[in-house]
Amino acid sequence: MHLRQSQALPRTEAQLAREGEKGRIAQMAWADLSDANQAQDEKIERLKALRMARQADR
Repeated sequence: MHLRQSQALPRTEAQLAREGEKGRIAQMAWADLSDANQAQDEKIERLKALRMARQADR
């Protein structure tokens, strides 16, 4: 079954819109993951500094 060009264009536009939305969602997810990783790294560094300071006091 072939679509007329007038029917194919809206379908193509809708598909591109869905793909664009998926891309935006993926980008937000990667940004959230990056933020979480950065926060975890900062926490680890802070805890290391506290441990080293505690060991230096001994």
